Amino acid sequence: MQWRGAPVRLVVATGWRWVGAVLVVCGVAWWGGIPGVAVAGSSTEMERVWTTVDGKTLRLADWRGKVVLVNFWATWCPPCLEEIPTLIRFQTQYADKGVAVIGVDYMDQTSREDLAQFVARHHINYPVIQGDPVQLDQLAKALGGVFGLPITKLLDQQGRVVSTRVGGLTEKGLQ
Repeated sequence: MQWRGAPVRLVVATGWRWVGAVLVVCGVAWWGGIPGVAVAGSSTEMERVWTTVDGKTLRLADWRGKVVLVNFWATWCPPCLEEIPTLIRFQTQYADKGVAVIGVDYMDQTSREDLAQFVARHHINYPVIQGDPVQLDQLAKALGGVFGLPITKLLDQQGRVVSTRVGGLTEKGLQ
């Protein structure tokens, strides 16, 4: 059987692929936004106070005027662990140039004490926040969603997400 010169099976299969693609895009947009398209600058998440593992507090809004890498990671995630030295070097190189790194311990059951020891053991030189999973999910959604670990969001000087990188970062990729 033919439909406009193409076998009906091919037309139906192609149609279902399009339906599937539309459902995936709609689901991603509903669940946490399309990567790279976020309105973090106006979000209440920018004003939320977070506690770092070393006991300091920070708000993303306090970082306006800087370019900020927000890196979602977990201690159990091998690619996350591989990129830590790269983020440390990046923080060292660009901290005085208006660029900052913030680590978000995400989807991790590590206690605050164990995380503090982990941060010290790995000489992490950028703030790392850990918090209530619901609040961390709200932060992730406000920044366009987290679709796997590690994931890094690049915020411009106004606090808008301008880029999303899923997967481990490299020196070349950060440049």
